[in-house]
Amino acid sequence: MTKRNYILLTLVFSLTFSCYAQKAKTESELKPDESKKTKLAIDTVAEIEKKSAYDFAYQTFTNCDTYEFPELTTENATERLVKLWKTDKSKVIETCDSYNSAYGKLLEIKISEILTNKTGNKFFRYKATFSKTENIAEIRVYTNSENKFDGIIIFAKWTDKYSEYKEKTKSE
Repeated sequence: MTKRNYILLTLVFSLTFSCYAQKAKTESELKPDESKKTKLAIDTVAEIEKKSAYDFAYQTFTNCDTYEFPELTTENATERLVKLWKTDKSKVIETCDSYNSAYGKLLEIKISEILTNKTGNKFFRYKATFSKTENIAEIRVYTNSENKFDGIIIFAKWTDKYSEYKEKTKSE
């Protein structure tokens, strides 16, 4: 595993704490209809939802150097994410330090696609550019059916095809 992948993996685990609301379910435990994603036309999603997801992603990554993260409450995020965001602050700070050295400052993010599943969860995919890398990265914001944040993740390189995030075990 390269150092860049290790930093990315650390960032993924620390900032998202989990990518999916049904943390206990693995891909194989999901019914086929639950894991299927449907692409939404961006203009069909409420402006407030798009702005909220954008602000969450933008503030999380632009404030990484000051450690002034977006405030998460049970009004705007799932209980699980609120709890992890508050109790694992030292992990988030450590990850931000690694993130800043690997990627640099967030320069820009642009919405590229929004997907949904049968349960109403949404997956906001952003193309992101950073000061220290030439690759276009992906920032993904997850919301549940109540439009509460459920996770945020960054991938080092953008791919046009959506793929499920799969946590690697220590043995992998």
